[in-house]
Amino acid sequence: MFNTLKYAKILEEVGFSREQAETSIKILVEIMEDKLANKQDLQELENRIDSKFQLLQSKVSLDLSALNHSIAQTKSDLTIRMGTMLATSIAILTAIQKLV
Repeated sequence: MFNTLKYAKILEEVGFSREQAETSIKILVEIMEDKLANKQDLQELENRIDSKFQLLQSKVSLDLSALNHSIAQTKSDLTIRMGTMLATSIAILTAIQKLV
């Protein structure tokens, strides 16, 4: 934490009046409070990042599940089509053989 008393003493040692030192410290503390992140700010940021990461992880998982289902369905469709083509080919060959 910022040691305001120590800072005031340093300013007074180099010629600042008590009022100037106190005003300088007030300005510096105000800037620090407005602009610098504190532990709570960082914790809130970490929580938001964790939440978004979990949401993203869930979405990716759902997308992968949908993709796996689609691949399985395509594989099934192709197996049926290949079986149909094979059966048709055998029927055609059998018909040709009977004609010959």
